[in-house]
Amino acid sequence: MSPLQWALLIFGVVAVVAVYLYSRRDRRAMEGSSEPDEPLLPPARAKDRQLDIFNSENQQFDEFGVGKPRRVAPSFDAAGNEMPAPAAEGGAAAPIGAASARKTPTVAPRAPVSEKIVSLLIAEREGTHILGGQIHDALRAQRLEFGARQIYHRMLGTEPVFSVASLLKPGHLDPAQADSFSTPGLTLFMVLPGPQKPAEAIKDMLTTAERLARALNAEVYDSKRKPLSPGAARNLQLEVEAWAANG
Repeated sequence: MSPLQWALLIFGVVAVVAVYLYSRRDRRAMEGSSEPDEPLLPPARAKDRQLDIFNSENQQFDEFGVGKPRRVAPSFDAAGNEMPAPAAEGGAAAPIGAASARKTPTVAPRAPVSEKIVSLLIAEREGTHILGGQIHDALRAQRLEFGARQIYHRMLGTEPVFSVASLLKPGHLDPAQADSFSTPGLTLFMVLPGPQKPAEAIKDMLTTAERLARALNAEVYDSKRKPLSPGAARNLQLEVEAWAANG
């Protein structure tokens, strides 16, 4: 393929991924718009829930987590003398000022989960366009589903694991236009974390790319336009697994 063709392909990949990420962020914003003042938090662990008492409106604790003393009605002996207040359970009452040494436990905030984008290119060996009919047949043979943003997806439940789009902007692969459509290639891209374990997702994505390439008389390339050799594919798997381990 000529340098101009490669430049057009890369431009198409960048545009498709940018549209996908922008739409994904918009969807997340819309899902959270019903409660703008309540951040979405993971379920509290048992030891974290114990700290809720310090935020209860029914309790009055100072900055050290110490509650205000209860008012206890005085008691009197037979002679009418006031009896001293009983000591706290488990020992004598703590001396004044001892509470100042106590501090309210705090929970460290969770670090935000970073995203990782993995992409592959599929280009026809002779540098010519691939006909739409061939593309849709190959995509369906790999059990990919046409859906959101008019592109194909590997679905797990209701969530996409990875997606396949045309290299031509805006990336649409509409089956209804198969007879009048052609493209120089495809891009496969995946945004991690996703609904599937990263190691399983990247393995499926690599296998699908190789099968699509064989069906379309094409080659698989990495995001840097280099042919994806078996060694490069293995390195990509290790890269994803390392990201998952450090995430």
